[in-house]
Amino acid sequence: MKQKITQLLIMLLVVPVVLVVILSTFAPFPSTEPMPLMRPKPLPKEGYQLFHSIARNGDLLDYSFYYVSKKRQVIYRYDADRYLELQGENCSGLIWYHDDKNNIHTLITSRFYTAYHLPKFNYYNPGKQYIAIPTNDLSDFVFSVDGGRHFIKAMVSPMAAVPGEEVDYFIGVDDSPIEDTYYEPEKPNTPITISGNTGYFVLKNHEVIFGASYRYNRIDYEHGLSNYQIFYPSAAFSDKRVRDGSRFGAYDSLIDNKEYQLRVNSIKNLKPEPYQGWDKIRCEVGAER
Repeated sequence: MKQKITQLLIMLLVVPVVLVVILSTFAPFPSTEPMPLMRPKPLPKEGYQLFHSIARNGDLLDYSFYYVSKKRQVIYRYDADRYLELQGENCSGLIWYHDDKNNIHTLITSRFYTAYHLPKFNYYNPGKQYIAIPTNDLSDFVFSVDGGRHFIKAMVSPMAAVPGEEVDYFIGVDDSPIEDTYYEPEKPNTPITISGNTGYFVLKNHEVIFGASYRYNRIDYEHGLSNYQIFYPSAAFSDKRVRDGSRFGAYDSLIDNKEYQLRVNSIKNLKPEPYQGWDKIRCEVGAER
């Protein structure tokens, strides 16, 4: 009897364990760890153009991409030869800058626009070399200083950003540079050049927010470098907000610059007429072809 019980126990316990070991060898149990997600692969899509995203350091992100419709519509004209075209649908997509006379056709990939981002306020750009395209929420804007051949994206300081409803108009002009000094603890009174190619947001309360590129030389004590040039592509600040809440060396000193004060006051009183172009960006859903 004892022998039979022992055999039964072996059948009930040992045999199942052996079977599990054998089965797991030839057909292993699925892992409890989550399977890694496969990166999506870009595939051709009829009627659409494939674009890859770009990292902050400028590298192309092969695994991050998006599609934009190949349809286009003209959304703004500077004059008979120069105009903006939106590539996409439903007033969302990428903007082309065209200058037919000089054979310039530039796709601006640094900024994706939606209907929300396209400015609703008046927009003038009588400058020929300085071309700036603002956003309605003043979060940033793209601009060119070489007549539209290249565009870069510029951020607007949170101190200066205001709702688009507060903007009367934006105007981009070609002008002469302003020389000033930049203050930093390591090297005070550093010469600085404020570019004359500047865009101005003129608010309904007559305050001015300016966007200007600037560059200056400085000393880097940590790395043993001296007199090398730092170039800031652009920034936008308002004179009032800089004075009240900011101590940025370049712009805090700039608002006391007589030449700058004259320029801002002239912008406040500037009448952008006669102007050959449109006074606003116009985009119509369904008008793209």
